[in-house]
Amino acid sequence: MTSPILVVTGEPTWTMQALHLAAAMARESGAAILLVEMTPASHIQSLGAEPDETLLPLARMAALRQYADTVESYGIPLTVTTFQCADPIGGLLSACEQADAAAVFAPAPGGALSFVAAARLWYLRRALRRPLFTLDDDRAAIWQPRPLGV
Repeated sequence: MTSPILVVTGEPTWTMQALHLAAAMARESGAAILLVEMTPASHIQSLGAEPDETLLPLARMAALRQYADTVESYGIPLTVTTFQCADPIGGLLSACEQADAAAVFAPAPGGALSFVAAARLWYLRRALRRPLFTLDDDRAAIWQPRPLGV
């Protein structure tokens, strides 16, 4: 079975664009999509010790349903999950390793200064050891769908 394509939710417009691109990639490769909602850990000591029982707000649940409908319209298998983490970069690395993802769509890590954000993105690309699409650059254009019959 092909490794899934991991999509981390972010701002709604960004997430929809990432899902469309990931679905096009999945259609060509035969992969499934794993949609992950990162949730901050309330206590770092409890990470991995017990299941998280906090419910997502209704607005987030509605957004996840809309994202799932978008992917399902492509006919691509989809799994939606939450992933609790203390640090967004560490959480993304953990989720990626656990899912054995073939590629990752995630919002670029930020920073108070542009060179800090660039350093975090550099570290994330290096640590993932698989394609990372942040949609901040022109690399996402590689996965535009091809016309039918080509």
